Amino acid sequence: MDSSKFQKSLEFILDNIFDIATVLVAAYVVIRHRIQPFGPNDISQLIAWMIGILGLIAVSGFWDRNRRLRRIEKLSEESRDLVLRRLSGKVLAGDFFISQTRLSDATFSSATTIYLVGITLTRTTRQYMHILGQRLQSGAHIKLVIVDSANDSVMQEMAYRSMGNTSPEYWRTRMRTVEAVVQAIGSSATGNGKMEVGFLPYIPSFGLTMIDPDQPHGSCYVELSIHRSAEPNPTFELKALDDPHWFKFFRNQFDILWKSCRIETVAPTKP
Repeated sequence: MDSSKFQKSLEFILDNIFDIATVLVAAYVVIRHRIQPFGPNDISQLIAWMIGILGLIAVSGFWDRNRRLRRIEKLSEESRDLVLRRLSGKVLAGDFFISQTRLSDATFSSATTIYLVGITLTRTTRQYMHILGQRLQSGAHIKLVIVDSANDSVMQEMAYRSMGNTSPEYWRTRMRTVEAVVQAIGSSATGNGKMEVGFLPYIPSFGLTMIDPDQPHGSCYVELSIHRSAEPNPTFELKALDDPHWFKFFRNQFDILWKSCRIETVAPTKP
């Protein structure tokens, strides 16, 4: 059971603990009576059980109201703090960065242009291999930017900044695996799409996932690079309609990176 299901189960038990206890006690009394009926001599015991059940019902009402009021109070405080932050112009990092990148196959399902930038794009190319191939068959234009495994200085820097005792040759081998996956995506496409790979002669400061960047509905995920850590990269999302200035800024950043690359066409447009 994952943490979210466990948390929901725990919340349910805490919300209904006295109701559950009431049901269990009442069930015990009924089953006890079916097995061994209460007689005239058991009236005082039966009354005690009934008073106990009534007591649990009363406590359940207090417990439920108290938890509901605490939830309402917490939501009111959060709403107040949010309004105060909006009025003051102060934005917390927790409100800005998203806990995890909200990418899925559905993100790319209708894209006609996809730009991906990363140091290796190992996880991205493997995870979205199928949907990227589908978009190629549908005529999409895909551009990927990764570091150049043929550049010795870049491979050396990769070894310096990564966790553990790695070497340039380790990263070169890993990058060649990524390049093989990219080739497999391109070679499997039979449609009219186009796929290009840019090999960057330096490590980018951030990763990018841009969906239809030149369209009004365009979206962009920016993933900041981190050093010697296995923690998730801080990520934020931009929409062309909501943040036109910064969306254009990162769109231009992609063009700058692309112009720095050695470019290879993996899946050419078919006539």
